[in-house]
Amino acid sequence: KAHSSPEFPYNIYVCSIPLDFPRVPLHWHNDMELVVIKKGEGIVGVNLVSYEVEAGDVVFILPGQLHSITQKGKAVMEYENIIFKIDMLKSVGMDICDTQYIQPLFTGNLDLQPLMNKKCNYYAAVVPLIEQIDRMCNVRPVGYQLAVKGFLFQIFFQIITNTSVH
Repeated sequence: KAHSSPEFPYNIYVCSIPLDFPRVPLHWHNDMELVVIKKGEGIVGVNLVSYEVEAGDVVFILPGQLHSITQKGKAVMEYENIIFKIDMLKSVGMDICDTQYIQPLFTGNLDLQPLMNKKCNYYAAVVPLIEQIDRMCNVRPVGYQLAVKGFLFQIFFQIITNTSVH
C-alpha cells in the first residue's frame, strides 16, 4: 500500500483499536513509522517483541521491521501513525549527514530502542517536535513540508546524540 504521495512522502493516520479495527496484523514495509499513543493503552510488536504502551509513548519502527498493533485486554487505544519514506531525508551525492547519521540510524547500526517513553533521556526533547509536526500538518501553511523535514531532522538529532552507535 502506498502511504504517501511521491511529491511529499509523509502521511499521518489517526486510528483507534478496537473502534476502527480490532488489530493491525504483523506486517512490514520500507517506510519509517512512528506510532504515537494519544489515549489509552495497547500492545505494539516490533520484530516479534511486544511492548505494552500507554498515552504519551512513541514507538519507532525502522524500515523493514516486522510490526503489529493489538488491543490490551479490553482497553481502547487511540494513536497516530506517522509514516514516511526515509528518502525524503537524503541528499543527492556525498553527504556527511546521510553517511554518518541517517544511514546508521535506518540500517540498525544505532542502538535505537523501539519504545520511547517518559523514562527515555530524549523523550522531553522529541515529543514537542512531534507535536510541532502535527500542528504543521493540520494547518498546512505554504512551505509546511520544509518545517516537517526540519522537525524530523531535529528528532533524529536528539536520538543520535542520546544513543550509542555500534
